[in-house]
Parts: sequence; structure tokens; C-alpha cells
Amino acid sequence: MNWLDAVPIALVTIAWLLLPGLAVSYAIGLRGIAAFGLAPITSIAIIASTAVVAEKLGIDWSVWIALVASAATVAVAGAVAFPLRRRALFTADPDPRRLSLAALAGWVPGLVLGAITIGGAVSSPDALSQTYDALFHYNALAYIADSHQASSLTLSTLGNPEVPPAFYPAGWHDVASLVMMTTGTSIPVAANLVTFVGAIVVWPLACLLLVRQLFGRNLAALAVTGVVSVGFTAFPWDLLGFGVLWPNLLGMSFAPAALAVVFTLTRWTRDDAIGVGRAWIMFVVALVAAGFAHPNVLFSVAVLSIFPIAARIFVRAWELHRAGRTARGAIESVLFVAVAAGGWYWAATTPAFAATRKQFWPPFETPANAVGEVALNATHNKEALWLLSALVIVGFFAARRYPNLRLIVAGHLATTFLYVLTAAINRPDTQKFTGYWYNDSHRLAAMIPITAVPLAVGGILLLTAKVLSATEERAGWRSRVAAAGSAGIAVALAVVLVAATGGLYPSDRQERISAGYNPRPAGVLTTPDMREFFERVADEVPEDALIAGNPFNGSAMLWALGDREVLFPHFRGEHSPEQEYLANNMENAATDPLVCQAATDLGVDYLLVGEAEFRPSDGKWKYYSGVNDPRFGTGFELVDEQGGNKLYRLTACGTASQQDAG
Repeated sequence: MNWLDAVPIALVTIAWLLLPGLAVSYAIGLRGIAAFGLAPITSIAIIASTAVVAEKLGIDWSVWIALVASAATVAVAGAVAFPLRRRALFTADPDPRRLSLAALAGWVPGLVLGAITIGGAVSSPDALSQTYDALFHYNALAYIADSHQASSLTLSTLGNPEVPPAFYPAGWHDVASLVMMTTGTSIPVAANLVTFVGAIVVWPLACLLLVRQLFGRNLAALAVTGVVSVGFTAFPWDLLGFGVLWPNLLGMSFAPAALAVVFTLTRWTRDDAIGVGRAWIMFVVALVAAGFAHPNVLFSVAVLSIFPIAARIFVRAWELHRAGRTARGAIESVLFVAVAAGGWYWAATTPAFAATRKQFWPPFETPANAVGEVALNATHNKEALWLLSALVIVGFFAARRYPNLRLIVAGHLATTFLYVLTAAINRPDTQKFTGYWYNDSHRLAAMIPITAVPLAVGGILLLTAKVLSATEERAGWRSRVAAAGSAGIAVALAVVLVAATGGLYPSDRQERISAGYNPRPAGVLTTPDMREFFERVADEVPEDALIAGNPFNGSAMLWALGDREVLFPHFRGEHSPEQEYLANNMENAATDPLVCQAATDLGVDYLLVGEAEFRPSDGKWKYYSGVNDPRFGTGFELVDEQGGNKLYRLTACGTASQQDAG
């Protein structure tokens, strides 16, 4: 498949991420940038919630159930909002159309730059991510396709009845499964397009909404935001290659919109486009969407929200003091500090996050270097984004002109602090602050562009104002600059930025993405020969077959690529005693009756051996020592082979496969 062939599938992906939420946005009275910026949040909340409810009710997950749920949500939202439309809290003057058109015009170049980046880094729409987490995500989509269930409450087991279900955020998987069912496309294509659309559609729309709320109806600000939003490499581009953290990326892509809702609720917006009443509704929806997309989003937005909330609390305390109600203001301030501290203490000590907090990534640089990386937007020793970073620094000074930008500056500094803790220190005491991001510098670096984008926009606006001021006293330039206007000057500055950086540092963006798709020192999940072999295997074994194999040699990818379920769909996980026994002893089927007993109980009829070697130094390889190539051992019959890939039928146990072969 080439990229042109993928365009219709990409449009379907955009439709699933925008249209359900957009219908709700319009039903509750949102328009323009606010409607589009908040639409993905609502769409993800509807889709992921419906998947949970459907499983609870015993209803198969399908396109129709998602459409019915979306229509019902729109009807309820409209019925609730209609009688409230004239209430003060639900009113916000819609933006003029020219503002939305300016935002759209500014986003299109960013979309093009983003698409070029992806096309240059990823060879085709069905390219496979050769990363650790990708195996789980691919097989989770295969499980949804086979089971017709997509609930976040049960997805983690991948259908293993021996493992107790646990919560796993399935928002990304739910959307990707709908793309698969709607278009009939393959798992790799759906996985890639949902993620890419999140990066170049959802993320810029969310940034546009945050900028809209911070700068008001500022034509210049909205005209440059779309381009600026795709320039920072720590997000979304780094998460396209690292991990691979697809659910996290989808969740973080709407984080700026969620933060915009908080700014509305705390009344730090400029010419608010949402309305406080609608913001409360969207606040609840955003909590649901973030919880089902990835909880990291909740913690990221919570950190950045502390500053507008705290500022509003203390402004109110000062107003109460001036009104002679000092005690009440002091009590409210103390309560806020107590609640914030209590929330942090609970999160830092609760067993619910213990496993997450204890994840360890070794520090790789000094604190000074880490600070410098944030200042230059060069996290993880990557290319310094000199001009873009200079705009961010100028944006710090723009906070004098736009006071609510000071709260963004505070959030930017807080994120810098958290990144430094993970990249340069990462001790047990610092993990009480960074553990909610797995103490992972990549996840924390992804927060930086949330604040860097509006700061860079603020920097462009300040430079625009300086240009206007400098030409006021020059008669020859005054008329030309006045004709261009502030929006024209801002766009010209953005054009200079793009041209001077060769397209906003494309090599760095492509390098970060391709790190996940190209062959890696740690090995690959699947080779081209394996993909071809898996297509044949799908014709050689029954649809209900369960196939054993060592996931480290790539056999686990058969489920996602060949639609045949595998016994071990991921490298690690909870296994039943029978699974564990086969993992260690299946090659001894001819001499060990316990192997046959376990294989019969589980329904395992085949053994698949792949030619890949993923993480050959991983100690977990030993766990699967019994499901490697039996070579000349008895008890197995070679069904097919290609290169180092082999499919064996288990013949030692009198299983169903042997009887079918007879």
C-alpha cells in the first residue's frame, strides 16, 4: 500500500475522531475553534465509554453500536443544553468566521509539513513499528477483531481466561478498531493512521484552542499556531518512535484543549469562546477521555492546571481581603493548599500507583545539560531547535503584554523541573514527583510543547508588535507595514522561521519517528520474509487454532498479521500454570506427558518459530526455552518453512490437529 491509497482511510480516521464530538459540540452551542478543538475529547470519551458499556451488556463491539451511542449522546446533550442556552454561564459570543478561516489557513501548512515528515520517516502506511510495546498494541487490535469486545476493563488480558482482568486504557485501540471495521484495512494501517492523525490533526486543533483562549480573537496568533504546533520534536514526534507509546500520544494530543477548559473555568481566558457552564461539562468529558486514552494525560494537565487554579484562588483571597473578609480568603487559600498537598501525598503513597512509581530509567546526563536541553528543545541529546527555542524565550517576555501567559510560563518551568528530575537524577525521593509518568523522561518531555507552543506564538506576537512600532516613525515603511497588518507580519515571521530551519527541523522529526520503524540494535519484531510466511500460515491452520511460540522470535506477530491466535501475545504477562509449563517444556512433548496434558487443556496444536531476534540479551528469553525450534526432535511435524521461519504441527499428543491431518 502507498500513501495515496491510505488517504480514504485517513479521512475515515479523522471522521471517527472528530464527527461524534463535533456533533455534541454544536448541540451544546460551541462553534468554530472551540467546537473543533474539543471534538476529539468528546469523540474518544463516547467511543471508549461505549466499548465498556457494550461489554457489560453483552453487546458485540461494532460500528453500529458506536454510531448509535454517538447519536444518543448528541440527542441528550442537545436536550440538556437547549433550555440552558440563554443562561449567563452558557453564553459565549461565537467567533467571527474570518477567525476560524485564519486558523484553518494557518493549520494547513502545518498539516503538510507533518504529512511530509511522516512520509519521509515511514516507508508505507502498513509499515510495522519494531518496538517493545507495539506487540501488545497490535495484538490488542487482533483480540478486539476476534472477540468483538473492546472494553478498557478487560483488554489487558488479551482474552486469556486464566488472567484476572485489570484496567487498561483502550481509547486508542477502540478508535483503531472502528477504523478497521469501517474500512476493512489491516491492523498495521489502522494503528499507524490513528496515531498519525492524532499527531497532525488532533494536536494542532487542541493547540489552536489553547492559543484562542489565551490570546482571544487574535487573528495573528491563530494564523501561526498550526505551523508552530508541529515544530517541536518532543511531542508529538518523539512518541511516534519511542516505546511505542501510541495510547499516550493520542491522549497527550488533546491535552492543550483540556488545559484550555481549565483556563475557562478559572476565568483566565481572553474573550472566552467556551463559556463556564459548557466548560464544566467538557471538564467531566475530558476526565473520561483522558482516563480511557492514558492516565498520564490526567497528571500532565493536573500539573499545568495548578497555576491557573492557584492564581484564581489567591486573587479571590486578595479581593476578599479588600472587602474586609480576610479570614474567609485565608481559609479558602489554606484549603486549596491542603487539598493540593493531600492529593499529591495520596498519589505518592497509594498502592494503586506503586508499580508505576517504581519503574526505573537510569539518568543519562547532568542537571545542567537537562536544563539546557529544555531551553533548546533538544531533549534526549537531539538537535537543538535554535530559532524556535528563541521564540519561546521571547514568549517569556510577551507575558508582560499578555498577563495570563505568565501561568503558561510557570507551567513550562514546572515541566522543566520534572524533566530534569527524570533525565538527570531519578532517585527514590524524586520518583514521588515523576512516578506517575513511569519516571520516564520521554513521557515528561512530551509535556514541554503544551506550554512551548503558546509561548512561541506569544514570541511571534511580541516581535510583530516590535516591527509595527519600529516602522511607525519611518514614512517609507509605515504604509507598507500598515497594509500588511499584524496578521500579515506574524505570518511573514512564521514563513521566515520555516524557511530558515529548512521546514522546521525536518531531519530531527524524521529521525525520532524512524527510530521506531527502522531496524534497531535491539532487533526487530518481524522481517519481510515473516510477513509473507504468516500469510501462508493463515491458510494452513484452522481459524480457531491456538499457536505456541516464543514472542521474542517474532511468532507473536502472527495474530496481528495472520489472524491466528497465539498462546503468548506479548513478551511479559501473567500466565496460567499450563502456559508456563509449555513455555519451558513444549519441545519435550514426545517424552513428557505433562506437556500433552497442558497442550490439550489449552487447545494448542501448533508451534511457530520465527526468524526474528528481538532483544536477544533480555533474560526473559530463557522463560520461553521450551517453545524454540525443536529441530530434529520427535513429536512435531514440519508443516511449512521459509528461511528461518517454521510451522510445526504437534503430533505427540493426539491433538485435534493430528486427527485433522489424518
